[in-house]
Amino acid sequence: MEIILNSKFFAELSPAELGEKMRSFGYDGIDVCVRPGHPVHFGNVATALPEAVAVWRDQGISCPMVSSPVDFTDPHSDDAKALYAACEAAGVGLLKPGYWRFSDGDDYWQVLERAREGLAEFAKLGELHGVKTCCHMHSGQCIGSNCAGLMHLIQDFDPTLVGAYADFGHMALDGEDITMGLAMLREQLCVVGMKDGYQAFREGEEPPYGPKFGQLGAGSVDWRRALRTLTDMSFDGPVCVHTEYEFDEAIIREVGYADEKPPDLETVPREDVAYLRRLMAEL
Repeated sequence: MEIILNSKFFAELSPAELGEKMRSFGYDGIDVCVRPGHPVHFGNVATALPEAVAVWRDQGISCPMVSSPVDFTDPHSDDAKALYAACEAAGVGLLKPGYWRFSDGDDYWQVLERAREGLAEFAKLGELHGVKTCCHMHSGQCIGSNCAGLMHLIQDFDPTLVGAYADFGHMALDGEDITMGLAMLREQLCVVGMKDGYQAFREGEEPPYGPKFGQLGAGSVDWRRALRTLTDMSFDGPVCVHTEYEFDEAIIREVGYADEKPPDLETVPREDVAYLRRLMAEL
């Protein structure tokens, strides 16, 4: 299992600077965000993504996946065609699309059907360019808020074209057993998010407890059980740290986090990767 880091909070760094940062932190690779305001974006993705991946390769850093913007759900857009083509040119095999959202009063099954129709078109782009579309779970009103919901979205798709991107932090927040949840996704599991979540006390608010993210090992995720389950499944895909620390419900449920950055981005990511490597060594 390669340990990679999502680049969402490092947009100010050039590809070379980002690669050096990942090396200094101790990560194997990068989950690069192709988003507005980042070095690689839709205006330059055709050239910038292959160039960035080449830089990282020379630095000994892998780039197994790309994360698109959170609203990237239109497979017929020019941006979608350009991104899948750029992934092929760069040799990036995994692509995370955006999130299909549910709103109060919606018919869940109609929203799900529209999401599956969009995912089917992304799968066609993936088949054309040799890229797997990896659907990330996100707690709250997202289609695929946990493993069971994610299976509603991806079930019956060809696992070579559509994969499951589980996330331990979101599983903790939306209440799902680790081993049972991952068993649902076994045939399509391709990436796992390394977040830790818990219900934090909020004085003077109703309800008095709400979701919060924290450093790995500081929340309610049973990390030894989580990593042992992945090992027992012979999972060999990337595991991705998202550096989402001390975020509370208002930000978590927003999906995308706007421009807010977590604290201690020079320290805690190093501690997270060291924590995971220590537990992996114990296993």
